Amino acid sequence: MNLFFFGSSGRQLFGAYHAPPASVPTRGAALLCPPWGLEYLVSHRIFRRLAVRLSEAGYHVLRFDYYGTGDSAGERDEGDLTSWESDANTAADELRDMSGMATFATIGVRLGAVVAWRVATRRSDVHTTLLWDPVVQGTSYVREMVAAQQEIDRWLVVPVKKQRSPEGTHNVLGFPLTAAMRTTIEAITPEAFETPTRANVKVFNSDDASGSSDLYRALHAAGTPFHAETIAGQTPWREDEAIGASGLSVLVLERMVEVLR
Repeated sequence: MNLFFFGSSGRQLFGAYHAPPASVPTRGAALLCPPWGLEYLVSHRIFRRLAVRLSEAGYHVLRFDYYGTGDSAGERDEGDLTSWESDANTAADELRDMSGMATFATIGVRLGAVVAWRVATRRSDVHTTLLWDPVVQGTSYVREMVAAQQEIDRWLVVPVKKQRSPEGTHNVLGFPLTAAMRTTIEAITPEAFETPTRANVKVFNSDDASGSSDLYRALHAAGTPFHAETIAGQTPWREDEAIGASGLSVLVLERMVEVLR
């Protein structure tokens, strides 16, 4: 694994590049688009395991952090879904340069799946896009996060002192939700998935994932062929909910590697 920074001098992004072993035939390349906020934290280990497993199977893999998130440069309130898509395109170009591969797959979880989808619809060099529990209705996603934060606040014995923040910015589960970020997230609708793409579309949904039926209808409406699978009983990308479910996580990752072939 090669850890490095890339991008422009004013927008440095952190990347982790996993090259396949020399003893394994090269199968392709894959760009992994992470989720945001608390979901970034609870999915980090499983995302890393997915990258390792893909590289072991012969894929050149690039994990990266959007500007203002993870180990990339920038402040936590400087990004939104539009700028993250731009970061993903920068990462895609970096992956092509490093791997020498002409095409690649995009893989994303939650908001990262939306980014992976957008990259696949706007580029001709994405052969497959794999969406894992994608956010399909942005307003519901924001409402659920805000409600979770309000529930936490309700049970605090000592109220947390409110810190001054830019107008329209709110703390949501430990991360700043800016007005720009909220606007771009709430703009996500099922109709957004009616955009045509040349990429093969693979969808993995947990059995309690919201919006999956709306997503399938949108893809059908666009005439987009897709392969969908439901993961019964768990949300294996969430480390905080999948304690003791490592066996299931391994099976899911193996299945994802299999459908990319």
